[in-house]
Amino acid sequence: MKSLVAAGVLLAVAAFRLTRAVIGTIGLQHELGLPWALLALACLVLFRLALPIRIGAFIALMSLWGWPWYAALLFAAPRLPMMLPGLLSSALARYRHPRPLWPSARTV
Repeated sequence: MKSLVAAGVLLAVAAFRLTRAVIGTIGLQHELGLPWALLALACLVLFRLALPIRIGAFIALMSLWGWPWYAALLFAAPRLPMMLPGLLSSALARYRHPRPLWPSARTV
């Protein structure tokens, strides 16, 4: 039973990533042209560089499908809401624990 659930989740993640790649390619083709869309798709396949495809998916969902920006951002970068609390706490830690001002204090 566990392997069936794991296979189902794996198929769902693969379908989501394939859908995002198709939507991203369509968005880049609409905004920048076919050569840039194919270049972004080649970067995704060859180098696993997903940023151009995510930008294309964001553009396509907003301009072609009329999604609000926050929903398009959540579809294009679904891990972003999980990263925001850590980014916020590390930014606030700079104010709570500032570095010493004297030059003799060396921190590693």
